[in-house]
Amino acid sequence: MDPRQVENPAYDKAALQGRDAIALDILSIFQVLRRRIFLIAAIAFVFAALTAAYSLTITPIFRASSQVLFDPTVRQPFDDPNRPSRTGQGSEVIDSQMSVIHSDTVLRPVARENNLAEDPHFGEGKPGLMSQFKSLIFGATKKDAATLEAQETAAVEALADATSVKRVGQTFVINIAAESPSPVQAAVLANSIAESYLSDQKRQVDLASDEAASQIDDRLVDLRERLRQAEEEIQKFRAANKLQNSDEGSLLTGQELTGLNSRLIDARAALAEATAKYDEIQRVLQSGVDAESIGDVVNSPTISSLRQQYATAARTEAQLMADLLPSHPSVVQARSQLERLRNLIRDEIRRIAESTRIDVQVNQERVSRLEQQLDSTRNLSDVDQAASIRLRELETEAQATRQLYEIALSRAKEISQLDQVVLPNARIISPAIPPESPVYPKRKIMVVLAGILGLLFGTIIAVGGEAIRIAKKHLLPEFLQNPEPAMAVAGPAQSLAPVNTVVDTSHNARSSVGLPGSRTRSKRTPSRQVPQSEPGLKVISQLPWLTETDENGSVRPLSSDAISAVQDAIEQFYSDEAGPGWSFGQGVDQIIASIQSAPAQNGTRIVFLTSPALGHGQTIAALALALGAAQRGLHVLLADGEPKQRMLSHDLSIDDMEDIGGTLRERVVDYDELDISFLSLVSGLPKYKHHRMNIREAFDFADIARDYDLVIIDGVALPQLVEDDPLAGLSTQFLVTVAEREEDQISMPILSRDLLTIAEGRPSGLVRTMTGTPPPSRRKYA
Repeated sequence: MDPRQVENPAYDKAALQGRDAIALDILSIFQVLRRRIFLIAAIAFVFAALTAAYSLTITPIFRASSQVLFDPTVRQPFDDPNRPSRTGQGSEVIDSQMSVIHSDTVLRPVARENNLAEDPHFGEGKPGLMSQFKSLIFGATKKDAATLEAQETAAVEALADATSVKRVGQTFVINIAAESPSPVQAAVLANSIAESYLSDQKRQVDLASDEAASQIDDRLVDLRERLRQAEEEIQKFRAANKLQNSDEGSLLTGQELTGLNSRLIDARAALAEATAKYDEIQRVLQSGVDAESIGDVVNSPTISSLRQQYATAARTEAQLMADLLPSHPSVVQARSQLERLRNLIRDEIRRIAESTRIDVQVNQERVSRLEQQLDSTRNLSDVDQAASIRLRELETEAQATRQLYEIALSRAKEISQLDQVVLPNARIISPAIPPESPVYPKRKIMVVLAGILGLLFGTIIAVGGEAIRIAKKHLLPEFLQNPEPAMAVAGPAQSLAPVNTVVDTSHNARSSVGLPGSRTRSKRTPSRQVPQSEPGLKVISQLPWLTETDENGSVRPLSSDAISAVQDAIEQFYSDEAGPGWSFGQGVDQIIASIQSAPAQNGTRIVFLTSPALGHGQTIAALALALGAAQRGLHVLLADGEPKQRMLSHDLSIDDMEDIGGTLRERVVDYDELDISFLSLVSGLPKYKHHRMNIREAFDFADIARDYDLVIIDGVALPQLVEDDPLAGLSTQFLVTVAEREEDQISMPILSRDLLTIAEGRPSGLVRTMTGTPPPSRRKYA
């Protein structure tokens, strides 16, 4: 029970008894179930029987499974053991193989092999009796290739839907399950899919090998042609630049340069030897020819013979000189012989010297010629070396092409010979067998679940029927016959003083800056007699349709400038001027008088306006109350706390202000032309989001309210208003506006209960808006 009911001694006990009378406790529910047990059992039995009958009409589906082991660790016989395996060992490898099994490449051969296009379950089935009869009369119509292809594709798609591929735990085992109305066919399909997968694996390996060999062969042709062209370019370049090689592989120019250099060295050595010999002979000639001092410088057989003769003659002369006188003829003859030999030696030496001089000249000329040839050959070698750079580039390119060609040729031979030996990495470890029982439908489970559902449905019918019966018995008479409140809230809820006749207004008339308007007739409608009470709330006043006068003096629905129209209506009443808004001003004045009749708290009255929803005149009523109170000389603060439309903030241009202040007091704006102050509690906040004040803001608002005689709050709609709302907690009085045209759509007892619950004993009342016959309008009044 609500704690307010205990605190309030005036709580309506009759309402409590009525509510207890219509409540169904646990004991009552059990009693209802006991009385209706046969009805509930009958409903459960019907559900179970219907489900059992339905299950018998369903075609059973059998599922057969085969298992395939995919071993990614299998290595081919000629794979390099040092290289990593071609196939990974992660879960993505198994997932990829599962997708392959479920692909069109694997399933289409199975559909063709088992002729599933003509299967009743997977395809169109065989032609019926009528089709066969037509074929006999009109002749069989042959299907075109496109039709056959479409039928086969449909059969493959049906097979894919009937096939499930799953991994068995974290192993490398793949479970292939096929479903079919026939258990034998399910097993055949499961085994066929597994075999098709293995065949596809082998076919893919063969295709890959053939494709690789074909591509390598094509590459070999290209490499062979490139190698031939490279060698031809080398040969042409050699011929153009005269870069022929010797047998040893070096260039002829280099070999020639080596020979010339060797010959030049020999020639220079011979020249040096001849020059030394010539210089020594000249020294001998210059110093006088002495047969004994000639030495080996003159290496000549003639000189050697003359020297022997000279030695013999010298010995003879010496012997004769020893025995004979110098004038002896023998001595003279011996001396003459010796002189003759000396002259012969001198002449021979001179001849040898001349021969040596000629040898020197010959060697000098030879050295000179070799040096010239060497320089010429060296120049040619420099040119050849420059050309050799390009030659080496061509040879390097040709060598690289030759290596690629040799590698490709070797790989082509390896693929064509060795890769044909392939070990399969997948095999069937558990072939499918025909299942004994279907996987669908599970008749026992279906019947049991249907029985349980029947029990629940029967229980709902039994309890619901009893609840409806009690509601009809207790609630309808209370709503239709008892004018007193059906539901009151705790506490001595005070009501604002009612009036007997009041006139009403429209609410959401949008001005040119935001409020939607409405049009009304030019002639004033008579006010309606107001009933003395509504369920739980007292009617304070009525506000008629608010109108305006056009340029021709005709009265029409309010369509623009709602603030000015409300201000004109208030001024018409308080200045006692006749006009279409006088009745509206009168209704406003009656509300203000009722508000002032209620006691104030700390000298301040805070009135919270709400409504069941948008379109009940709440915002126009709040603005009219603020302007009317100002006409009575009260210091009024109008606060906008309605977050959805924000009409007051929009029409009073608060939303357009760049800086409206930080604290609530700084955001208060004084409007001298309206003689009121305005505070927007929703400007700058997300639209359509209800803003709840925090404690500091609530204290600030209460402090601001002390500066005014009357505070009017245009609050949130009643469904969004909660009991602990700070604005509602600060309010001293509550008013709910209800459009007369919407009363039939609103549950007034529930409306009264909700508002009085929020009010908690504070004065509250109801204001009817838009009363009387609505004037003709060209557009709907918001």
